[in-house]
Formats: sequence, structure tokens, C-alpha cells
Amino acid sequence: MFAMYDDYGLNFRSTLDRLYDLQHVTASKPIKDALDDKNNQSFEEQLYKGKITKQAKDKYKQMTNLDTRIEIHHIEQIMSSNIITVEDSISIKECYDLMIEHNIEQLPISADNALHLKGLITKNAILDYLVTDISYAKKNIYKTIHEISTKKIITTDPISDIRRVAKVMIDFNIHSIPVVNSEDILVGIVSQNDMTRAISSIPHIQIFA
Repeated sequence: MFAMYDDYGLNFRSTLDRLYDLQHVTASKPIKDALDDKNNQSFEEQLYKGKITKQAKDKYKQMTNLDTRIEIHHIEQIMSSNIITVEDSISIKECYDLMIEHNIEQLPISADNALHLKGLITKNAILDYLVTDISYAKKNIYKTIHEISTKKIITTDPISDIRRVAKVMIDFNIHSIPVVNSEDILVGIVSQNDMTRAISSIPHIQIFA
């Protein structure tokens, strides 16, 4: 399952196929759930509130048309759960310094409640912004990150198959995906580096299965 968030909150939540069907996502009022299938709703209720059970894994395979005999490796297994978040009112300089201090390439932007997601800011976005107007770079670093942050972000959930998330990262050219549960709470983040480590350390994972 994948979701998309913007300044108004949850904009879209559905399967991988529906994510690819999106041509353009416009801002919307906050919604609790974009699913209209009762089975999918009950599936969500099982999955994101604790340990992923065998029953939940089998339900995921069934919903995604995967062979129930094969082993699925879930994003929860490789995501980073120790997350640093920022508010979009902080300056570009403060944000960049925080990235350097913690050796990270991106930071989720939290809403009023720090557990809820509002956007994403990357080191590349900061550098690109400063370089495009280098003569005003010293002044621009004190602007807020709200001006350059990504407002529409794709997220995934803890039970998603590692391979499907990797495909989304490649196809949409994104370097990290926040992991959000069914209550819209940020529970982790997974990066391209996490994917590389997973592929190299899980010898029997079938990348193109």
C-alpha cells in the first residue's frame, strides 16, 4: 500500500497499480481513507498496530496477487525507525546544519503534531536552490524550508514488499520514502542505501519476482 500527502494531509492511499495510474494529484481536503473496498479497510486495521502476523502477511500477498508460498520481505524489516523530523518554519541553514550533524540526506517535515507528516526536504533541494541564485545565497539560507520543500510526497506502509517499494523509488526518481501507518503516523523512513543493504544481506531475495 502507498499513500501521498500534501499540505492538507492525506491525499491518496491505495495499491501500487493505482499509484501509477495517478496523472496529477491536486490539493484536497484532509481525508481519513481513500479506499472504497471494505476488505482493504479491514486489512489495514490488522496490519499497522503492532507485530506483523502470518495472517496479515498472507492477506497482503493475496491483495497484491503474490504467490503465498514465497517469502515476502517487508519494509518494516529494513526501515530506520529513529527518525529526526523538522517543522517547515525553520531556516534553510538550520535544516542543512542538522543534516550535516546527523549525516543524512533528507528530513521529513512534521505537521503540528510531530508524528504526522507534512512534507520532505532534501540536501539536494537545498543546494540546488542556493546555487541557482548564488549572489543571494548568504541571504537565502535564512529563508524557511517551506519555500523549497516537497509538498506532495509518496509514502509506503510497514508491510509493503521491499521489491515494490524499490520499484517506486526507481520509477519516480526518489531517494527515500517515509513509512506511515494507517493512522497517518510516521513510523520510519527507508532510503536507497537501506535498499542496497537489504539486497546485499538477504541472499535469497528475488529482486524481479
